[in-house]
Amino acid sequence: MTDVTTGAAEILAGIEDALGSIFERIGWAEDEIAQAQLRHPEDADKLYHSFALLSGDEASARMGVEIVYRAHVREILERVAHGEDTRPGTAVEVVIGLLAAAERAPLSHEGFGLCARLWAAAGLPDHDGFADKLDHIEALHAARIDSDEIAARRACRNDARKLGHIECDGWHHGRETSCVFTPTVA
Repeated sequence: MTDVTTGAAEILAGIEDALGSIFERIGWAEDEIAQAQLRHPEDADKLYHSFALLSGDEASARMGVEIVYRAHVREILERVAHGEDTRPGTAVEVVIGLLAAAERAPLSHEGFGLCARLWAAAGLPDHDGFADKLDHIEALHAARIDSDEIAARRACRNDARKLGHIECDGWHHGRETSCVFTPTVA
Protein backbone atom coordinates (compact mmCIF):
# COMPACT_ATOMS: atom_id res chain seq x y z
CA MET A 1 0.00 0.00 0.00
CA THR A 2 1.09 3.52 -0.62
CA ASP A 3 1.38 6.14 2.10
CA VAL A 4 -1.79 7.79 0.78
CA THR A 5 -3.88 4.60 0.97
CA THR A 6 -2.39 3.72 4.38
CA GLY A 7 -3.29 7.20 5.65
CA ALA A 8 -6.80 6.95 4.21
CA ALA A 9 -7.28 3.50 5.77
CA GLU A 10 -6.19 4.85 9.15
CA ILE A 11 -8.61 7.77 8.83
CA LEU A 12 -11.48 5.43 7.93
CA ALA A 13 -10.61 3.11 10.84
CA GLY A 14 -10.65 6.12 13.17
CA ILE A 15 -14.06 7.18 11.86
CA GLU A 16 -15.40 3.63 12.27
CA ASP A 17 -14.14 3.53 15.87
CA ALA A 18 -15.67 6.92 16.66
CA LEU A 19 -19.02 6.03 15.10
CA GLY A 20 -18.99 2.64 16.80
CA SER A 21 -18.62 4.24 20.22
CA ILE A 22 -21.31 6.79 19.40
CA PHE A 23 -23.73 4.06 18.34
CA GLU A 24 -22.87 2.06 21.45
CA ARG A 25 -23.74 5.04 23.65
CA ILE A 26 -26.98 5.57 21.73
CA GLY A 27 -27.90 1.96 22.48
CA TRP A 28 -27.02 2.36 26.15
CA ALA A 29 -29.08 5.57 26.35
CA GLU A 30 -32.07 3.93 24.66
CA ASP A 31 -31.85 1.00 27.08
CA GLU A 32 -31.68 3.33 30.10
CA ILE A 33 -34.69 5.28 28.78
CA ALA A 34 -36.65 2.02 28.47
CA GLN A 35 -35.70 1.05 32.03
CA ALA A 36 -36.66 4.50 33.34
CA GLN A 37 -40.00 4.24 31.53
CA LEU A 38 -40.66 0.97 33.39
CA ARG A 39 -39.80 2.64 36.72
CA HIS A 40 -41.87 5.74 35.89
CA PRO A 41 -44.65 4.72 33.45
CA GLU A 42 -46.53 7.95 34.15
CA ASP A 43 -43.58 9.87 32.66
CA ALA A 44 -42.81 7.49 29.78
CA ASP A 45 -43.44 10.09 27.06
CA LYS A 46 -41.37 12.77 28.77
CA LEU A 47 -38.54 10.26 29.26
CA TYR A 48 -38.71 9.24 25.58
CA HIS A 49 -38.29 12.88 24.56
CA SER A 50 -35.34 13.34 26.95
CA PHE A 51 -32.85 11.60 24.66
CA ALA A 52 -31.22 14.88 23.61
CA LEU A 53 -30.24 15.52 27.25
CA LEU A 54 -28.07 12.40 27.40
CA SER A 55 -25.21 13.25 25.07
CA GLY A 56 -22.82 14.63 27.68
CA ASP A 57 -20.45 17.52 27.09
CA GLU A 58 -16.81 17.99 28.09
CA ALA A 59 -16.91 14.92 30.32
CA SER A 60 -18.37 12.76 27.55
CA ALA A 61 -14.93 11.85 26.22
CA ARG A 62 -14.36 9.94 29.47
CA MET A 63 -17.79 8.33 29.38
CA GLY A 64 -16.87 5.64 26.87
CA VAL A 65 -17.09 3.07 29.64
CA GLU A 66 -20.60 1.65 29.69
CA ILE A 67 -21.15 1.60 33.46
CA VAL A 68 -20.00 5.22 33.75
CA TYR A 69 -22.16 6.52 30.91
CA ARG A 70 -25.20 4.58 32.11
CA ALA A 71 -24.84 6.04 35.62
CA HIS A 72 -24.74 9.55 34.12
CA VAL A 73 -27.83 8.86 32.00
CA ARG A 74 -29.77 7.27 34.87
CA GLU A 75 -29.26 10.33 37.06
CA ILE A 76 -30.52 12.69 34.35
CA LEU A 77 -33.53 10.49 33.61
CA GLU A 78 -34.42 10.29 37.31
CA ARG A 79 -34.30 14.09 37.44
CA VAL A 80 -36.62 14.27 34.43
CA ALA A 81 -39.06 11.81 36.02
CA HIS A 82 -39.10 13.78 39.27
CA GLY A 83 -39.42 17.18 37.58
CA GLU A 84 -35.99 18.29 38.85
CA ASP A 85 -33.47 20.58 37.20
CA THR A 86 -31.37 18.57 34.73
CA ARG A 87 -28.66 21.22 34.33
CA PRO A 88 -26.45 20.68 37.44
CA GLY A 89 -23.55 18.28 37.02
CA THR A 90 -24.25 14.62 37.56
CA ALA A 91 -22.36 12.54 40.09
CA VAL A 92 -20.37 11.02 37.21
CA GLU A 93 -19.43 14.42 35.78
CA VAL A 94 -18.14 15.58 39.17
CA VAL A 95 -16.21 12.32 39.69
CA ILE A 96 -14.61 12.70 36.26
CA GLY A 97 -13.57 16.26 37.15
CA LEU A 98 -12.19 15.19 40.53
CA LEU A 99 -10.22 12.32 39.03
CA ALA A 100 -8.80 14.66 36.38
CA ALA A 101 -7.74 17.05 39.15
CA ALA A 102 -6.21 14.14 41.08
CA GLU A 103 -3.94 13.47 38.10
CA ARG A 104 -2.31 16.86 38.78
CA ALA A 105 -2.35 16.94 42.59
CA PRO A 106 -3.62 14.68 45.38
CA LEU A 107 -7.18 15.27 46.54
CA SER A 108 -7.75 16.60 50.06
CA HIS A 109 -9.64 14.40 52.54
CA GLU A 110 -12.80 16.30 51.65
CA GLY A 111 -12.09 15.99 47.92
CA PHE A 112 -11.58 12.26 48.28
CA GLY A 113 -14.74 12.09 50.40
CA LEU A 114 -16.74 13.91 47.73
CA CYS A 115 -15.33 11.64 45.02
CA ALA A 116 -16.16 8.52 47.06
CA ARG A 117 -19.65 9.81 47.95
CA LEU A 118 -20.54 10.55 44.33
CA TRP A 119 -18.90 7.34 43.11
CA ALA A 120 -21.22 5.43 45.43
CA ALA A 121 -24.23 7.63 44.55
CA ALA A 122 -23.66 6.86 40.87
CA GLY A 123 -23.79 3.15 41.67
CA LEU A 124 -20.28 2.53 40.41
CA PRO A 125 -18.60 -0.62 41.74
CA ASP A 126 -16.63 -0.29 44.97
CA HIS A 127 -12.99 0.43 44.17
CA ASP A 128 -10.14 0.03 46.66
CA GLY A 129 -12.59 0.01 49.56
CA PHE A 130 -14.17 3.40 48.79
CA ALA A 131 -17.27 2.42 50.75
CA ASP A 132 -15.32 1.58 53.92
CA LYS A 133 -13.30 4.80 53.74
CA LEU A 134 -16.36 6.89 52.93
CA ASP A 135 -18.09 6.21 56.25
CA HIS A 136 -15.05 7.45 58.17
CA ILE A 137 -14.53 10.54 56.03
CA GLU A 138 -18.26 11.41 56.08
CA ALA A 139 -18.20 11.21 59.89
CA LEU A 140 -15.37 13.75 59.99
CA HIS A 141 -16.14 16.06 57.07
CA ALA A 142 -19.81 15.67 56.03
CA ALA A 143 -20.68 19.38 56.23
CA ARG A 144 -17.70 20.38 54.08
CA ILE A 145 -18.39 17.59 51.60
CA ASP A 146 -22.02 18.75 51.38
CA SER A 147 -20.99 22.28 50.46
CA ASP A 148 -18.29 21.03 48.09
CA GLU A 149 -20.85 18.84 46.34
CA ILE A 150 -23.14 21.80 45.75
CA ALA A 151 -20.24 23.84 44.38
CA ALA A 152 -18.95 20.98 42.20
CA ARG A 153 -22.36 20.25 40.68
CA ARG A 154 -22.72 23.97 39.97
CA ALA A 155 -19.26 24.04 38.35
CA CYS A 156 -20.23 21.10 36.11
CA ARG A 157 -23.57 22.66 35.21
CA ASN A 158 -24.65 22.35 31.59
CA ASP A 159 -27.18 25.08 30.81
CA ALA A 160 -28.01 23.47 27.46
CA ARG A 161 -29.16 20.30 29.24
CA LYS A 162 -32.81 21.10 29.79
CA LEU A 163 -36.07 20.03 28.29
CA GLY A 164 -37.61 22.69 26.15
CA HIS A 165 -41.06 22.69 24.65
CA ILE A 166 -41.94 19.17 23.52
CA GLU A 167 -44.16 18.58 20.53
CA CYS A 168 -44.50 15.07 19.17
CA ASP A 169 -45.72 13.88 15.78
CA GLY A 170 -47.25 10.80 17.42
CA TRP A 171 -44.50 8.40 16.39
CA HIS A 172 -41.88 6.82 18.69
CA HIS A 173 -39.23 4.58 17.12
CA GLY A 174 -41.23 4.26 13.92
CA ARG A 175 -44.42 3.21 15.71
CA GLU A 176 -47.55 5.28 16.04
CA THR A 177 -48.20 6.13 19.67
CA SER A 178 -50.57 8.18 21.76
CA CYS A 179 -47.94 10.51 23.22
CA VAL A 180 -49.16 13.17 25.63
CA PHE A 181 -47.07 15.68 23.65
CA THR A 182 -48.89 15.08 20.37
CA PRO A 183 -51.04 18.14 19.63
CA THR A 184 -54.74 17.40 19.48
CA VAL A 185 -56.65 18.50 16.42
CA ALA A 186 -59.81 20.33 17.35
